[in-house]
Amino acid sequence: MGQPTRRLVVARGLNVGAQLIINHDAKMVGRARDANLILEDRAVSRHHFHVVATEHGARVHVCSDAAPLLHAGREVREAVVKVGDSIVVGDTVLVLAEAQEVDDVVQSSAYGGMIANDVRTLLTGAAVDVHGLAAVFALDEALRAVDDLASVEATILAWAKAHAECRTVELVPASEDYVSSRDGMTMLQTITTDGRTRIVVPVHGGSTRGLAFTTRLPPKRVTDSLRRLLVVAGRICGSRLEQLTTLATVKEDCESFRRQAVGSARAFLGSSSRAMDLTRAISRLAVSVDPVLLRGERGVGKSFVARLIHESGSRREEPFRVVSCAALPPNRVEVALFGHERRSVSGAVTAQPGGLETARRGSLLIDEIGELPLASQIALLRTLEQNRFERLGSGRSFPCTTRILATSNLDLETMVVQGKFVAELLAHLSVHHTVVPPLRERSEDVVALAERALLDLMPSAGRRIDGFAPGALDALRGHAWPGNVRELRNAIERALIVGQGHLIEATDFPPLGVVPPVISGVASRKIPA
Repeated sequence: MGQPTRRLVVARGLNVGAQLIINHDAKMVGRARDANLILEDRAVSRHHFHVVATEHGARVHVCSDAAPLLHAGREVREAVVKVGDSIVVGDTVLVLAEAQEVDDVVQSSAYGGMIANDVRTLLTGAAVDVHGLAAVFALDEALRAVDDLASVEATILAWAKAHAECRTVELVPASEDYVSSRDGMTMLQTITTDGRTRIVVPVHGGSTRGLAFTTRLPPKRVTDSLRRLLVVAGRICGSRLEQLTTLATVKEDCESFRRQAVGSARAFLGSSSRAMDLTRAISRLAVSVDPVLLRGERGVGKSFVARLIHESGSRREEPFRVVSCAALPPNRVEVALFGHERRSVSGAVTAQPGGLETARRGSLLIDEIGELPLASQIALLRTLEQNRFERLGSGRSFPCTTRILATSNLDLETMVVQGKFVAELLAHLSVHHTVVPPLRERSEDVVALAERALLDLMPSAGRRIDGFAPGALDALRGHAWPGNVRELRNAIERALIVGQGHLIEATDFPPLGVVPPVISGVASRKIPA
């Protein structure tokens, strides 16, 4: 008698992959330590059944005090099991396989392939149809998890090996030789050189592609149920390919729109030499992952520049969150940054994540960081040093994957000397810093910025606006704009409300007295090259 080749393999349950060599000596399967195959299944008896090899498979015999097995849709106490058959004992599924097929059985289990076999074993009558239904659901679920076209073929191959007894699957050009059978199946079946069966099915309607399946079965064992399953697989695959193609087109369009929007937003900064320096600084800062400090007077557009840095970098598809230190009470700023646990702060009935958490791998803008309380500054410094943070009231730390952007209109160096700002935090933030210039230092940009603001605000005017009258342009150029871009935009918004004609007149603006520029220590600094 030669070396035994058949094995009883655990395909589903607590001991997946465990196996028992079957020969002409009776072997015991059960939960007891002295069993030949030990199943750690509480629903299995200590000594549940014997198994012994036969000419074409194996014979199983349930012990007198154990529950029946399930085989071929029936409860049995004794049965002849053929190679490829499965039996169910307790919550465990075992498959009789040749030695060279053991890996395929275990791999099929990893892909969920034994689910359909479980159903087929447990039910009678509609067993094959149920198997097909389970396989269809498995394919649909697997393809829904795929988010790129390149992974579709690999996913179908894994599914076909587990559910459709196929060796290879490939996307091929659609065949003109598809044959429609009486039951509506459209496919092309041929025999390969090694005697296996190759079935090509169309991929979803009028597609120019097809799916070619090469089965592990000889032609006589290829059933109509298997053919029907492959035809349905082609339709499901085609539907998902169509969705992914559309999604890829939409993403490409969105990315193109984003690039145009970012380019337009950069152009909004102006064309002066100071504005061009700022544009170059944005491009340089966008490729970094380090913190950024944006400095400048109120109203110069620091938050706008921070948004441009985020949108121009690799984190653009991640969230952009803002915490305004000037707009929040001091006791709420730290909560907004770090979040809090339940009942850790007054009125907190549930836990709440902060900006560092909700921004995930995106960017968090800490607006007017000079207003941040000292205790919060120290906590932020610890976060930047350790790349971890804690919610208020929690002893557990979270990884920080968020990029920190900060703005300030205050002289932070003087605040450090006065003990109002942490020197180490300023050092961390100042590795990459840029000054957003005031509008008076780029007066040649005023008209272009005003025209852009008018274009943005015009839909709310309720009347036709053709632009600025010559006198209005002179008024725009002659004002020092101490409130910077914010003041300019507010002036145009007011002119749209009070004006009556098709042109914006100088009299439509609020009083624009020429205010002597007050150049702070921050505003006078040049933008780093």
